[in-house]
Amino acid sequence: MLSETACPDNSGKSRLAGKKIIIYLTIASLLNLVGCYYQQQISPEEYNFDGKEELQVTTMDSLVHSINSGDYYYERDTLFAKVSKMTPNNVIIKYDTKIPVEEIEKLEIVKMDVLETTLIIGGVLLIVVAIISKIAIDEKFEDM
Repeated sequence: MLSETACPDNSGKSRLAGKKIIIYLTIASLLNLVGCYYQQQISPEEYNFDGKEELQVTTMDSLVHSINSGDYYYERDTLFAKVSKMTPNNVIIKYDTKIPVEEIEKLEIVKMDVLETTLIIGGVLLIVVAIISKIAIDEKFEDM
């Protein structure tokens, strides 16, 4: 029979450490999906309609159009857009529409706040690194 010092059994510890690392990596990767978004309401005259941002357009007759980035362009005081609509049969229909600027009551753009998102993700990652370091230090002292 071999003594504990000649052949230590570390298989359980390494398996547990591997599971912890996978959990921490999963949490960190989920943070990439999180972002600080906000909607900015502006008048059509203030917006340059460059096609790079998602729009939510409310017309004078209270229709709300959600338009993806790249699915619209602006020409001669008219917004041309490709709009998706869900039918009662759960079928998505895509169609082209044109909205004159004078018929737009409200225009909202969806933006991501890069600074706040970076601070949140950085803060959480800093906490995760601190926890991992604490666990590693505790395991090191247990082995002594």
